[in-house]
Amino acid sequence: DEAELQEADINHEIDLTLDLIRHETKNRITIVKNYGKIPPIKCYPNMLNQVFMNILVNAAHAIEKVGTITIDTNFENNNLVVKIKDDGCGIKEPEKIFFAGYTTKGVGVGTGLGLAISQKIIEKHNGNISVKTKLNEGSEFTITIPSK
Repeated sequence: DEAELQEADINHEIDLTLDLIRHETKNRITIVKNYGKIPPIKCYPNMLNQVFMNILVNAAHAIEKVGTITIDTNFENNNLVVKIKDDGCGIKEPEKIFFAGYTTKGVGVGTGLGLAISQKIIEKHNGNISVKTKLNEGSEFTITIPSK
């Protein structure tokens, strides 16, 4: 992992992550990309890719059969804003999802570390991650990172 801040094209980084998780979505989940025009952002790209992967894999797992994941990227008020929304099962206890060890997955399936690590990575970028969720309708994660 790169220890130095680098400039990265976040839309490209999300595309790289989508390529990595294609096996989770192939023939089952439609990916809708609403990418805004975003300047290169100073960040730790591999760390952000880990965040995107955690959220996208969770979204894929939340969709039982077929569904849609929508990704919106924008640059607003000197902030990168990434929204990842799924039409899956929703999250029963959203207030707990960023705590290490909490998982909505079955025993032996999830470790409960993905979103806790993701929150730490976003905090390292001086940003914020939040979720809106509704049972049986889906979840939307919003990541906001100030531009350096």
